[in-house]
Amino acid sequence: MTSLSLPFTWFRPTAAWVAALCAAALTHAQPAPGSRAGAAISLAIDGAATSQTDFTARGASAGGFAVTQYGAKLKIPLPPLNGAWFPAIGLDYQHYDLDREAGTPLPDTLKSLGASFSVVGVPVKDWVFIASAGPEISNAGSGFTQRGLGFGLFALATRKFTSDFSAGFGVVYDSLSRGTGRILPVATFDWTPAPGWRAFLGFPRTGASWQINDALKAEFVAEADFGSFYVTDAPVPRSALRPALDRTRLEYQALRVGPAVTWKASPTFQTRVAVGAVPILNVDYHSRGYKLKSDDTAAFVSAELEWKF
Repeated sequence: MTSLSLPFTWFRPTAAWVAALCAAALTHAQPAPGSRAGAAISLAIDGAATSQTDFTARGASAGGFAVTQYGAKLKIPLPPLNGAWFPAIGLDYQHYDLDREAGTPLPDTLKSLGASFSVVGVPVKDWVFIASAGPEISNAGSGFTQRGLGFGLFALATRKFTSDFSAGFGVVYDSLSRGTGRILPVATFDWTPAPGWRAFLGFPRTGASWQINDALKAEFVAEADFGSFYVTDAPVPRSALRPALDRTRLEYQALRVGPAVTWKASPTFQTRVAVGAVPILNVDYHSRGYKLKSDDTAAFVSAELEWKF
């Protein structure tokens, strides 16, 4: 997503959210005196589907599943501070439905809900600073519980080195995670080799784009999709090959690769459609030492609608 959607959540910092912040920092222009960055209220609604794939865990078959997901993000800008700092508040909901084969050791749903506070700062020429922190509730299963509460933090600094090259470095922290997602470094490199062309390298998004005209943009992107969720009830009983999976956390980890097209139908509305492959799809119960890995490459399709008011 290219909109600036900055969570203030007892929350899991999603990959889409981190990528949106990185993109915003690298493309944020120095605002004119008295102007407001991203002054429009924005609402984004997205959905995606990943095809069925089989999984193994500890060398044994662990069933399989397909994924249907959807979400909504609302951003409301606040009055700027000193003409250089631009705060915003927002709401964010994400939902995953897992269509599981019988016996697959996973809950049937993953979901998160949060509110957000963030700030973009441009106090010095060629520098952009972004920070966001707050609470989100993220649970696996039928309902939200207080054990799904966590704290997220994101910080990023970017610099425009030349007219066609920018880079940024930062960190994202998720208190709910117990594995690799707890503290993640963030790096972004952005290069515009020719008018209309852009290449970007980093985590969680790498790729290239071509601005065909004012309304149409084409991309080829590799991007991560990840999050941490609290599991209250075990989805399947404990066995000789599988530990107890209740009262723990799981981490959802996916890599999507493929082309996308964004159409800006008007100054206030745009839509983005992507298709491609998911070569990596894992679910990790890190504290229990139990990780499900996909056996093959799945296919995905996604769509996003964004309005500005």
